[in-house]
Amino acid sequence: MDKGKKQKLGWLASQSDVDDALLRDSVELIGAQAAANCDMGEIVKVRGTIRALRLRPTSGTPMLEVEIWDGSGFLTLLWLGRRAIPGINAGRSLVAEGRISRGPGDQPAIYNPRYSLLPSE
Repeated sequence: MDKGKKQKLGWLASQSDVDDALLRDSVELIGAQAAANCDMGEIVKVRGTIRALRLRPTSGTPMLEVEIWDGSGFLTLLWLGRRAIPGINAGRSLVAEGRISRGPGDQPAIYNPRYSLLPSE
């Protein structure tokens, strides 16, 4: 981390704060949009790290729900008709593109996004 970043975060910044700042920088570097700045109905490109995966509903038509964190906020990615996707697992980073709409719990979400997995760190 460069000296300016460390001063901006303060000398007592937690490792989590430092990691979030680096993640926000990587979002900007690839030309993605911060999750906190995504508006309903907008087509966006986002980059984040998978924090949680859920399978909904457990019976009937499946839906894989993935929560990503980009250092500014959370965004939900939903794949309808899928129980799992190879490579999509907690801790993995990805870039996703699609239209922001409302997901479960009225949270911002992208349904059936196009995505690219990023190399494991």
